[in-house]
Amino acid sequence: MIMDISAFCFAAVGICIIIVVIRQLRSEIAPALVAAAAIVMFAALIKTAMPLYDFVTELAKGYGMEGYLGIMIKALGIALCSRICSEICKDCGENAIAIKVELGGKIGILLLSIPLLQQIIKAISGLV
Repeated sequence: MIMDISAFCFAAVGICIIIVVIRQLRSEIAPALVAAAAIVMFAALIKTAMPLYDFVTELAKGYGMEGYLGIMIKALGIALCSRICSEICKDCGENAIAIKVELGGKIGILLLSIPLLQQIIKAISGLV
């Protein structure tokens, strides 16, 4: 596991060096290269995080919380995807688009949370 993360970090530094060199030689292709590198790195991180997902899934099943875990994983996915996309937009110099992507991610998480909020309100109203 530590080797995976250290290899990931060394690869990230190598990619950054390559991007800096390419940006000086051919600045017009640098944004596409940054986006491609970010997508590949994100996929590698997802693969590395799968044992954690498996552990949390088994833990949630043991306590009967699979539904809550599903919402949490989806919210985490929305947050990560919107953040990475926003950072790519910022790297390309498109700050206005980056802000809209972040807002879209927050709205997506709020929409995802509606059923959970309804359950909480229902539980509270049952106590009163």
